[in-house]
Amino acid sequence: MSILIKVIPNTSLRISCEDHARYKSQWNLRVTGLPEKDDENLRESMIEILTRIIPVSVDQLRETVDTVHRLGKKAGAASANNRPRALIIQFGMRTMLDEVWRKSKDANVCKEKHLSFKEDFSKEDRIVQAKLWPLVQEARRRDKHEYLKEGFALIDNRRLVPD
Repeated sequence: MSILIKVIPNTSLRISCEDHARYKSQWNLRVTGLPEKDDENLRESMIEILTRIIPVSVDQLRETVDTVHRLGKKAGAASANNRPRALIIQFGMRTMLDEVWRKSKDANVCKEKHLSFKEDFSKEDRIVQAKLWPLVQEARRRDKHEYLKEGFALIDNRRLVPD
């Protein structure tokens, strides 16, 4: 005997999960451009780089930087993609994250090592932003006031969400 179960979408649960993922990603920075090495200690490598971005002690960064890991699967030798995988740095203090984010844009170490620090967005927000990005670019070309944020775009004080 088989039982048929009808799945009813639970909108409030989905929204709650999206909000949780969005909040969790606010504690992270995404880093691109750091070459991969065998047996790499990403946390210590990033702490060394971070000390060159912001003037704090190594001990202070060790207390603030929670985890550092690469995203995705390691590419095989036969892979055509030779770009290193991005990293996620999870911070324990938002003030430190904000300072790194601000100062990384002009930091010499980032220019020397070709590193880019970016905000980390939840999967749902990345999908929405990919859909809305052409509208934001068009608004920028027309010198309109635009803003792209957590699951929506604001263009000329109109909130846009994808279909």
